[in-house]
Amino acid sequence: MKTVSDDDLFPIGIGTWLMGGDWDNAARCATTDVSNDDQEVRAIRYSLDIGQNHIDTAEMYGAGHTDEIVGKAIQSYSRDRIFIADKLWKSSFGEQETRMAIERMLRSLGTDYIDLLYIHSTFDGPEWERAVEPINTFIDEGVVRFFGVSNFSFADMERAAKLSSHPIAANQMLYNCGYKEEVTPEVKQYCSTNQIEIVAYTPVGRGELLANPVVQSVAHKHGVTTAQVALAWLIVRNALPIPKSSQKAHIDENFRALDTKLDDEDLDLLDAL
Repeated sequence: MKTVSDDDLFPIGIGTWLMGGDWDNAARCATTDVSNDDQEVRAIRYSLDIGQNHIDTAEMYGAGHTDEIVGKAIQSYSRDRIFIADKLWKSSFGEQETRMAIERMLRSLGTDYIDLLYIHSTFDGPEWERAVEPINTFIDEGVVRFFGVSNFSFADMERAAKLSSHPIAANQMLYNCGYKEEVTPEVKQYCSTNQIEIVAYTPVGRGELLANPVVQSVAHKHGVTTAQVALAWLIVRNALPIPKSSQKAHIDENFRALDTKLDDEDLDLLDAL
């Protein structure tokens, strides 16, 4: 198991990006799609039923609809066995804005607390700083349990740590064996020293890793899939991957990544990608 501030989390989380909506590049905004809701709810429930317990969502996903899907999926489960992580979008930075956003999240999720609340990104500006104090207030009130950041550099984490009266519990970052640029040695050392969990989104890339000849060769060697190799590498490198899947077969495939044992030769090859 992995730990976030002493909470035990399954080593592979449940990603929800693109559940309940998409991203409109032209309009630079999220969109809602309700056509696959039943399938997405079943997928989350299946993941929980086989032992996963960490659901990652965001205010922006599906223009807020993804939180509603998660809320519907967890209705019949004991809340204390589920760890819900949510993220504040840039429109929700500020005392009133943050409070309204968290209240919307709680309504959509059907819960009275959020386990981990991230600032979604710095968005190339200082506005994110306006969310730190309100998040701390909600932690003090027991509405949020832990403070997280997402897409934060080493310098951003240092700044956030100085502003916050509560420690950073996690940094969610784009990270996989084919893309390591943001999780620098400096970031890894800072996270290790300060007990900050690195949560890896897009853990198998956007399809390019599945066709990578190095990843394919390692998968062939062990008789596993390329996705399982990519997830196993992250787990060995002490990150918590959050793949998204709406199909039972893919969920089972991801789950079996825990049985993939990479040796030193494999790790050297994957580290060098």
